[in-house]
Amino acid sequence: MDSCNQFGNPPTQKSGTLCQLQPSLGFGSPWPHLVITILFVLVSLPPAIAQRMDSFEGGETRWGLVESDCQAQLSLHEISLVMPHAGSACESFDVECGPGSMAFLAYPIEPCLVLNEFQPVIWTRSSSGQIQLGVRVVFPLAEHPVTEGRLNTILWGTTYAETGQWQMLSVDALEKKLSGEVIGLRQRYGADIDLSGAYIDCLVLNAYTGPGRCRIQLDDLNLRGLISRTSLGLPLASNWREVWRWRAPIRSAEQRFWETANRPPTWLHDYHRESLPWLKSLGFSGMMLNQLPSQTLLMQIQEAGLGVISPPPPHNLVFETSAARAIKGWSVGAALDARQADTARTVAMRISELPSDLRRPLVGEALEQYWLFSRIADEVIIPFPAALSAGDTLAKMQWVAQNLESTKKRGQGWVSIEIGPNPALIDQVRTAHQVIAPEQEFESSQANPFGMRYQAACAVMAGARGLVFRAFKPLEQTTDGDNATLAAIRWIHSDLELWGPWILGGQSSPPPTRNRDDYQIAAWSVSQSRLVLAIAMPPDAQYCVPATAAQPLELKQVSSTAPLQVFRLTEGRLERLQTQIDSSGMQWRVATPSPVETFVVTSNPLVIDFLRAQVSQQADQRAADQLDVINYDLSLAAKLIEARYKPTGNANQTGATDQVRQLALAQRQLEQGFQTLHSGQATAAFALSARASELVQSVLYEAHQTATSNLATPQSSPFVVSPTTLRYHWLLADACARSNWRELVVPGATLTQPHELERLGWSLEQRPLNDVDLQVEFLPSKGERAPGLRLAAYATTEQMASGQPAIQGGYEGATSRVRSAAAPVRAGQLVRISAKARILRPPTKDDAGLLLYDNQAGPSLGQLVRGKVGELVDIELYRFVVADGEFRILAECRGECDIVLESLNTSLIEPAVNRQSYETSPAQLPVSSYSTP
Repeated sequence: MDSCNQFGNPPTQKSGTLCQLQPSLGFGSPWPHLVITILFVLVSLPPAIAQRMDSFEGGETRWGLVESDCQAQLSLHEISLVMPHAGSACESFDVECGPGSMAFLAYPIEPCLVLNEFQPVIWTRSSSGQIQLGVRVVFPLAEHPVTEGRLNTILWGTTYAETGQWQMLSVDALEKKLSGEVIGLRQRYGADIDLSGAYIDCLVLNAYTGPGRCRIQLDDLNLRGLISRTSLGLPLASNWREVWRWRAPIRSAEQRFWETANRPPTWLHDYHRESLPWLKSLGFSGMMLNQLPSQTLLMQIQEAGLGVISPPPPHNLVFETSAARAIKGWSVGAALDARQADTARTVAMRISELPSDLRRPLVGEALEQYWLFSRIADEVIIPFPAALSAGDTLAKMQWVAQNLESTKKRGQGWVSIEIGPNPALIDQVRTAHQVIAPEQEFESSQANPFGMRYQAACAVMAGARGLVFRAFKPLEQTTDGDNATLAAIRWIHSDLELWGPWILGGQSSPPPTRNRDDYQIAAWSVSQSRLVLAIAMPPDAQYCVPATAAQPLELKQVSSTAPLQVFRLTEGRLERLQTQIDSSGMQWRVATPSPVETFVVTSNPLVIDFLRAQVSQQADQRAADQLDVINYDLSLAAKLIEARYKPTGNANQTGATDQVRQLALAQRQLEQGFQTLHSGQATAAFALSARASELVQSVLYEAHQTATSNLATPQSSPFVVSPTTLRYHWLLADACARSNWRELVVPGATLTQPHELERLGWSLEQRPLNDVDLQVEFLPSKGERAPGLRLAAYATTEQMASGQPAIQGGYEGATSRVRSAAAPVRAGQLVRISAKARILRPPTKDDAGLLLYDNQAGPSLGQLVRGKVGELVDIELYRFVVADGEFRILAECRGECDIVLESLNTSLIEPAVNRQSYETSPAQLPVSSYSTP
């Protein structure tokens, strides 16, 4: 029997109980068979249900006076031998009361579920009546507006009436009673209050019987049917009795801040029928849907602890109160550009006419003119440009930060990130696989989990206070790539939990100086502490994050005279770093930095306690996630080496041998990391995975550098923009080396007869923008200059005088578009587009320029041409034909620019597919472009 003594002293066992029988279990006795039978029956019982009893036979007193409105006092409180109900003792006390209505005594119990099966009883004798037994229910997710503790209520049971006699008091039908209390609490504190996760933490006895003195005796408590919260996998502190409090002390505002979850919200866009509790376990706050969910789905979302953002309902639609609580916002549109502004305003107006209980923030996902849509929606989502789009990571991050300045004036500042590649890239990779590696199974995931976590960190550095993850397919666990993607999502959420207090509650502050130009630094300050993020950001980091540990990272910041400590939180532990302090500030150093480093500078004990708690809670899962991600990257690197190094006559084994050794060492470190994690050594597992990551990333990064060295830009080929597709670059180069290119005639592409272009099938589209002057014209050849197609966009004089933002467009939204005539092609053919671009006026923004792409791969895989005045920029695109039919070239003017397209040529090749005579052992590096000598 388990004692419920709140002071931890087990009561003495009553005489005559079964546990006093200790028969001798000799070999010849029938007792062993009986004991085995009894044990079998006991093991078969549900383990979460227990009979917990307290007979008050000894030890300290159990009940304590916790609250009264009658100046109640206890006297003669003891374990008494006078007239117990059974056995030899009971708990006895005198309670003295003045005028009032309550004198609550509490008996702490193991936190348990509010179920009808739980029916506590206790025998009571008193010199007066009206004593009542109840249980206290705590709502862990709801805060009392006055006491600032957890909201709670008492469910009452039977009342004592047999004065001078022993009477059994009980509490039953708990679920029904709780339902009635919940209705009252929602009426009192609002319908949106979160009353989920309720549990019972103590018995309550109202010992008020009127003014004067009353003697009360308690005996034979039975907590029958108690089901502990541990049955749900919730931990139970070993000292739960000692830490139990009737009313928690009032915390300061700073204490509440550090004890409250302050994580930026994260949304999954879209929902593909995944398990809702599973999505919650990954860390998502909710989902963004393209259509209004059913009431049944809303109830399921609410029960899973998630929220939803969806298009608004019709005016006549009514939601149940519990279902409506799942709705956290109304969507005014997705992929919004300037042409959809009026539609978004109409939706916003319709939402404003909804009943008051359905008013929610307005959310819009825009592709341009964010300042405009921030005046329509409360929260405007900005897409973080994908790795396959033009521009380096620093330029993209600065672009996001600039646009967040507009959207954060009303909203938090949300940024969307793609989970895996978009469908256009998947089509390119699938077609390439079918042509050059048909004997191998195609892994459709093609995710870059390490890069996704890196991009999320860059979004936070740009100022994001919320993330929207755009998934192009269901989240699942069918391949190693899927598992690594889910690990990266959990890894990102653990980052946000750690960074959240500074991101949401802090202010941006001047970053420390650094000794390495390939790192970018950002800092936030809150509550006498500073969060510092350091992210490796060389130009090509968006494609393959480089190895970073070869050179130390040193940071220096101006500090006050107060003593400060610097903590590093990268490798799964709270590591205090040594600092050097002088009159100019404080400096610290990391010998082997990771691509993403986290530091906290503080001397605030509340901050330090928060960091310790976070590191402790996250250690095992974070280490497991990091191991899964690096292990997946290791498999990508192994496939890359296999595709890259093949015997072709001029063997160059040095590079292959060195990289194979690197990966072999990384594999051993990962194996040791998994073993140490299984033995409970998360910190050691972190260190091993970090060293393995350094080796793996160096192989992937070097391969990317080599692959892009013969290409005009990384966007020239869809196979070099991610480590998941990089091996196809070498497979394709080898296949093209055994085939021949031939001309693909696109009618009119020579641009020598502009008057014939419309008849041949060329077309022009222009957006009717009042603040933009557009020019599209054909320029004849002049001297050595070839004929060209000029696309220009300038802000009008009125626009420049008004001080409004420059021409929008950016990564989406062209001002003008020219579409070529069609050339017939077949699926599986590889097309090469080459051209020159003459810069007449340089683009004014990083996301502006001339975008050249084709109809097979789409604009997301196009090359954005930029340059200086007079510069002649090379254009080169390789595209697989994914479907039989037409091949067209498209040129768009993005933002403000003036560029002439010249020397446009196209050719195609049918890569050789016979690889049977080629071994796969590493040998040499073939040519790294798809052109043959």
